Amino acid sequence: MNNTTDVLIIGGGIMGLTSAWRLAQAGVKVTLFESRSCGSGASSAALGALWPASSLVNAPLQNLHRKSLWEFEAFTKELADFSGKPVPFMRRGRVELLNSDKAKAHGEQEAAAACANWPQLSAGPAMEVLSAEELRRQFPEINVSPFGGQVCHRSAQVAVDGLLAALIEACRKAGVVLKENCAVQQLQGDGGSITGAMAGGEVYAAGAVLVAAGVHSNHLGFELRQRAPIKPVKGQALLLKTAEPLIHKIVKNGLIFLVPWPDGRVLVGSTTEPDAGFDSSNTVEGVSFLLNGAVQTCPGLASARLERTWAGLRPTGPNKKPVLGPMPNKRGLYVAGGHFKVGIGMAPMTGKLMAQMITTGKVPGEAMPFVPAAAEAALLA
Repeated sequence: MNNTTDVLIIGGGIMGLTSAWRLAQAGVKVTLFESRSCGSGASSAALGALWPASSLVNAPLQNLHRKSLWEFEAFTKELADFSGKPVPFMRRGRVELLNSDKAKAHGEQEAAAACANWPQLSAGPAMEVLSAEELRRQFPEINVSPFGGQVCHRSAQVAVDGLLAALIEACRKAGVVLKENCAVQQLQGDGGSITGAMAGGEVYAAGAVLVAAGVHSNHLGFELRQRAPIKPVKGQALLLKTAEPLIHKIVKNGLIFLVPWPDGRVLVGSTTEPDAGFDSSNTVEGVSFLLNGAVQTCPGLASARLERTWAGLRPTGPNKKPVLGPMPNKRGLYVAGGHFKVGIGMAPMTGKLMAQMITTGKVPGEAMPFVPAAAEAALLA
């Protein structure tokens, strides 16, 4: 058995799969290990809402996230063509309900900046603020506040199950060796470099190792825990189903957001529970919060069928920023993870950047704020 590969990837979620596909497209021999089935972890718990960060914030993370979102439609088309599997994607926009005069003024500032600076991905303005009266006219199914709402026409949504299925198939077609239900026990190497990993009692040699194991990344060694700390933040969600679709855009109301699909399904999210540790169970409190918020936002959902509840553990880096790039003082070891709530949206750029860093050995400027050394510095600040 040949246990040698160019790049060994640990983790078969959205980051591991996207990075594996991009590396394989560049002619790199890739072997990916997943302790369960690919796409079964935090990635599968995501709701697929793709909305850009505030147009008034131009920090490195927000800029990179928006860049990734602007590429997302082309990414899904390329992926669908390559894999032969559909990747349902819709740019139907998002309505955010405003709760004060201050929020309305801020929303108008955001709308002006978005219209001035964002690309023209669809017809009409990138963003606008509507009065309560206009909002009720356009969206009679929503319980509108007196302050109206902000409509972001650049927001989109992707079916996460379809996205993951297409990535798995794309990896196979590109020649990636997928080793599912095969956990990596430990990394292999000497003091200054990583040369592979042990999995299933066998040693696999590799020119580079990419750790993309989400909340389990830090289990692979002290240096990962110290320089690339990724912690779980639990999020609960649920799925409702109506006979006919009630809403046609993503709706955000405070901490509640609704992601509707044309067949009457409505995904409802989400809680944010940083102290839950590795507990991924649903709670009465969490489900009640989501149900009450959904019905308060869209009263017609009171008669919807509750089809499913679930919870996921969001991999979260220091200061809720991802960790991307080479580990300092460990030649051949790379990390990609900790994206918190923007992992699905960041997948196109993360896969591209990780493939670029591993094949060239150089860190692009837009990735510099997220390298492990920067993450360690953030902890010490």
